[in-house]
Amino acid sequence: MLKFRLALILVLAFNGLNGQNFQIIRDHKTPLMHVFNPQTATDDWLQVSEQHPEMPLPSGVDDGLRKRIDAKRSAFNQKNMARRGNYSGKPVNPEQIAPEDVNGWDGTFGSGTPNDNHIAVSNNGTVISVLNTVIRVYDENGNFKNRWGLIQFANVNKKIDAFPVMDRVFDPRVMYDPIADRFILLYMHGTTDKNSFIVVAFSQTNDPSQSWNVYKIPGKPTKDSIWSDYPIVSHNSSDLFFTVNLIGVGASWEEGFTEAIIWQINKEDGYKGDTLHKNHYSNIKYQGKSLRSICAIQNGPRPEGTDNYFISVKPIDEVNDTVFLLHVTNTQRSGKADLTMKTMVSPMKYGFPPSALQPDTSYKLRTNDARVLSAIRLGNSVQYLQNCMNFKTMQAHLTHNTIHQISAEPHIEANMITDDSLDMGYPAIASAGKTADDPSAVITFVYSSPWHYPGTAAIYRNRLGEYSSIVKMVKGKSLINYSYIPKGEQRWGDYEGIQAKYNEPGVFYAVGSYGINSNMNAWISRIKLTDNLLAAPIADIRVFPVPSQNDVFIELKVETAGVYQASLTNMLGQSLKTNKQITLGTGIHKLRIDGIGLAAGTYIIQIQKDGKPFYHQKILLQ
Repeated sequence: MLKFRLALILVLAFNGLNGQNFQIIRDHKTPLMHVFNPQTATDDWLQVSEQHPEMPLPSGVDDGLRKRIDAKRSAFNQKNMARRGNYSGKPVNPEQIAPEDVNGWDGTFGSGTPNDNHIAVSNNGTVISVLNTVIRVYDENGNFKNRWGLIQFANVNKKIDAFPVMDRVFDPRVMYDPIADRFILLYMHGTTDKNSFIVVAFSQTNDPSQSWNVYKIPGKPTKDSIWSDYPIVSHNSSDLFFTVNLIGVGASWEEGFTEAIIWQINKEDGYKGDTLHKNHYSNIKYQGKSLRSICAIQNGPRPEGTDNYFISVKPIDEVNDTVFLLHVTNTQRSGKADLTMKTMVSPMKYGFPPSALQPDTSYKLRTNDARVLSAIRLGNSVQYLQNCMNFKTMQAHLTHNTIHQISAEPHIEANMITDDSLDMGYPAIASAGKTADDPSAVITFVYSSPWHYPGTAAIYRNRLGEYSSIVKMVKGKSLINYSYIPKGEQRWGDYEGIQAKYNEPGVFYAVGSYGINSNMNAWISRIKLTDNLLAAPIADIRVFPVPSQNDVFIELKVETAGVYQASLTNMLGQSLKTNKQITLGTGIHKLRIDGIGLAAGTYIIQIQKDGKPFYHQKILLQ
């Protein structure tokens, strides 16, 4: 059964606004490599699989730590393998707001394992799915239109510029820009300093089967003897952002990590086919150590704005609570873009997740580490998700945390999505609200357990923080069991994808994976939300749930910034519970009062603004 843990909303220390010695190279230029027309592509997308069946492991993976954690979980599960009970208390039936899979189709398989899935959908309903080495185009109902190998974007007269034969094509990402009505594609090539580069392509029209402007970004931008790995992408109204890890040649995954960097690219250059103007940001460190696996945060609900945020954690630690929030402050074209960083402490600890289990528990699925895999920015807040250890049950579950007040004094509302039997991994999130005031979101992820073959699921959280039930988009039909990978180290996935259809509110396209015939197949879902709250206006103040069993939440629409404090009193006016004073800027905020330990009965919620009475309402605790 589905369940959730919610930690206290807490104001925490932050530092490092401008004291970092970041290295910023502005206006780095890359000429157009060539124009690629998919109509000239041949159907050779499987050519990589025989020689290199396994995609590169994401950098930073600590095999020693993974094995220790898996051993701890195995010992724990011998005593606790029975399905655990559930607790509830939600003010709505989770089934009533569950997302609906209105149409799904098989995206088949790609060259190599695991499935590195990503997806984009245009306003006219064209769907692009990328998987490892191949791109597929569908209409919005899943009717197949076109397919070709990603390798061919970089082909010039059937060869790769001055580089040797492309023997590593991996980690593709695809995005749709609703402002320009174009697609952007990005993927990695090469796992050595001799052949590492990043292909970035911009569609010339909204038809991906027509011509693309193709660029080659260097894979060793800071020094020799490194290569680039594992991009995470976002974009705003003017720029494309992507982050990569730089890896030393010939070193292990753990020891080879050098640093994570940020690229910022002017999108208009790419759409026009002009020379790309770029910035890149490096030497991003905390206490002398480079940050790992920086996640680019997608602005929502549409890719607008002129700045962009990024987030990182300590992903290979067994237990930690440090969170880093970075900010690129302006557009590439402005010439004034800068990078800042704030350091926070989460009120709920995260940690390196165990491997996921399958019905044959000797076949374990890698969850890689606890890096932030997907994040969205909504106004003055950020939501982010990690693969994470559930320290109570020793399962692989997901953190779904919110950082409030990112432009001032940020604080973290920490939450964990859990289940009594499922392991979960590789989440992706998309904004579900109409405006940045609405924190509604849809999350997709893969799952597995001793009772479930690997599949893909989705869950929805409305703006009041209420979660739906988990909806299985596709159920697995077999173990994942690649013969060339050890039983206990099976590859499950490095990421999945989801995007809102921008001109059709409440509709999303997601891509995930499931087990079939001992392999992984991609699965594409058209998701429709059923929550009536999406169409309801945001109230100035709303208290929920009513009645409440434990915690009481207050949705507060702030028109004027100020210092707010909420308290819970009895009918005699005696204060029983009070939260901390907190400075709130304009926008929608959520306050929490702990009602645990109070007797059932009628109470009064009171809110003060700048020390003066602002609001009161009677509530019922059960």
